[in-house]
Amino acid sequence: LRLVVLDTYDLSTLGTEPGSPRYQESLRLLREKNSNDDLNSPEGLKEPHFVAFNGGFSQAQLDWFNEVLKFSDENQEKVIVSAHVPLHPGASNGVCLAWNYEAALSVIHAHRSVVCVLAGHLHDGAYCLDSHGVHHLTLEGLIETPPDSNAFGTVHVYEDKMDEQWNMLAAAWLLRGSCFSGKIR
Repeated sequence: LRLVVLDTYDLSTLGTEPGSPRYQESLRLLREKNSNDDLNSPEGLKEPHFVAFNGGFSQAQLDWFNEVLKFSDENQEKVIVSAHVPLHPGASNGVCLAWNYEAALSVIHAHRSVVCVLAGHLHDGAYCLDSHGVHHLTLEGLIETPPDSNAFGTVHVYEDKMDEQWNMLAAAWLLRGSCFSGKIR
């Protein structure tokens, strides 16, 4: 089993020095797709995920990711991918989605090793099983947990399945459940 963590803010205007080449390239890409005065607004956009609070992948990171998955294929490893911003529209609201999610999905779908993508960013959470049999689970935002309460989760990985369980203590209620229990291909 291999866990791969991707940086969905590799291309981003967030956390980057405004004068740096990376910032300038990210801003150019963002302005090319988002003509709004407020770059955090998806209003009227053909591709509403091109907002400043999202980000994307450099070609260098995608090349590295492809090599890691090639190694995992050759060694019959199963891979869980983790990224802050969702990589699949079905595990998103259409706005909270990596800028160049299609490129990341192309890498994932070119290999047989990836079984699941875990993401965050979308506070409501979401799930989909894509056409290649890869599970995409966007976890609910723990930041939405009420004050003086607790939230946490556990992912159990078995040879043939994964089971994600969450616990949230909100007010006087302890909620226990599973939003994902999927077979690994």
